[in-house]
Amino acid sequence: MAEKIFELEKLAEQCLYEYQQTQKNHIRIHASESFGAYYLPGIINRFNREHPTVSVTVDIVPNKQVVAETLDLKNDLGCISHPLKNKKLSVTEILEDELVIIVSPGHALSAKNCLKPRDLEGQVMIMHEEGSIFQEFIHRFRSEKNIALSMPITLSNNEAIKRGVEAGTGIALISRQVALEEIHSKKLIAIPLSAPNLVRKFYLIYHKDKYLSDSVRRLVDMIFQRE
Repeated sequence: MAEKIFELEKLAEQCLYEYQQTQKNHIRIHASESFGAYYLPGIINRFNREHPTVSVTVDIVPNKQVVAETLDLKNDLGCISHPLKNKKLSVTEILEDELVIIVSPGHALSAKNCLKPRDLEGQVMIMHEEGSIFQEFIHRFRSEKNIALSMPITLSNNEAIKRGVEAGTGIALISRQVALEEIHSKKLIAIPLSAPNLVRKFYLIYHKDKYLSDSVRRLVDMIFQRE
């Protein structure tokens, strides 16, 4: 009962805050790096053109923090890159993106159209941070395919990973959309793995007790009607 009282107190405070924010026409979003940096900007630009009086603030933080902030009613919407089950949250899949191996143009693997597990044997893999979907996949892939990879470098930022690959430090597993600009400019070569259905999914989350203003609902509609 005490826990429920505290939850209701927090919700009441949030409702008052939401009323104030509604008057200001302000939307707060917490998003994981890939979605927040490579998908949301285009969506928000379109939203701003259609609704210039509504301001949008996006904080790019790790997935765990997105979930924590959403549970604490500290945002209107959250965007994460892993599935989640929580009775207090509404979770809906937004989209999926292909995962590819990126290499520099001069790399020995750059001429291949598709990589087989044995092609990665002995390669230097630049890794994402511990707990990321990429690191989990690589560890599982290495174990299942029984291949040896050198993984001396761990970076938590997509831009740093891309710059490392461009410099010839190693190869990396990444979302195609994240490296799209470098792929088009031929600074990086993207090569799919032969493993089927190699994709990552993104999810929109919000607290089930959260009041969604008309502005927030319009933004949600735009997220699902992205070009």
